[in-house]
Amino acid sequence: MSSKYEFDFDPAVTNTSHGLVVGVIPAGSRVLDVGCAAGYLGDALQVKNCTVHGVELDEEAAETARTRLASVVVADAELLDYKAQYGADAFDVVVLADVLEHTRSPERVLEGALSVLTETGTLVISIPNVGHGSLRLGLLQGRWNYTPLGLLDETHIRFFTWDTLQDLLVGAGLSITDAWMTTADPLATEVDIDPAELPDGIVDWVRGQPLALGYQFVLVVRRAVAGETPRRVEPVPAGSAVVPPESPSLLSAREEAEQLRRALTDRDDELRTAKEIISLQEVTALQDVQALRRSITWRVGNGVLAPARLVARTARRLTSTKS
Repeated sequence: MSSKYEFDFDPAVTNTSHGLVVGVIPAGSRVLDVGCAAGYLGDALQVKNCTVHGVELDEEAAETARTRLASVVVADAELLDYKAQYGADAFDVVVLADVLEHTRSPERVLEGALSVLTETGTLVISIPNVGHGSLRLGLLQGRWNYTPLGLLDETHIRFFTWDTLQDLLVGAGLSITDAWMTTADPLATEVDIDPAELPDGIVDWVRGQPLALGYQFVLVVRRAVAGETPRRVEPVPAGSAVVPPESPSLLSAREEAEQLRRALTDRDDELRTAKEIISLQEVTALQDVQALRRSITWRVGNGVLAPARLVARTARRLTSTKS
């Protein structure tokens, strides 16, 4: 039976923790993949000429991983004596991809990983964000439902926000070199949310909160130099969170667009009606003039006024000739 943590992924896609982890490990590195599952990360790293060893608790997954990696030790990541197993300076990189949240003492795992790193070696860590917007919305509805995988994986026993993760690393004597976060919209995850039960505008408000779109954090960390104050950083978004088709914000935008469309249609109808009224009035006025000219009153009045117009024109000519 394959591990539930077996993933097919494209290393070129950076808005995934797996793609980011593979991307930041230098080619030709000696790598220890703690919690290697069936060895899918190590398999991708071999394309970069890395030599990858694994640690895995699940024996069946470890058996599969052995076909992909240089070696695999079946052990609990918290209890393994890393230095006795591999020796000091054995690795350039230790990968802790989605591992620390499964342990009671992540500090112990970090200590063991550091014991086998070279002096300039790095840890590459990925970890879910318990402050993601989906969990915030779920809690507003009184929901904290575990799932087989994801932010509330049923085997998670530790939960981290960005701040508490940094506290853990600083306490372990580590300094963050680089940090990213994969992104996901609060309504586009496996977390159980009913948008229809939420107050108007609350989803968009949550979307705008700091780091609320961060689904997982991916970090490169190193030993802090003696006397160094470990710097605190902000993770860089690895992609854009895609808003699902039926999200409240999109529905609201569609409704607004429909209202504008209807308003424009109404204005067009009003303009068309006004033009028709003006045209009708112009036609009516012209018909009235023509009818007047044909009337007896018009003909009589015109006949009375014609001699007067003739006298006036004659007087103007005589005045012009005298001058």
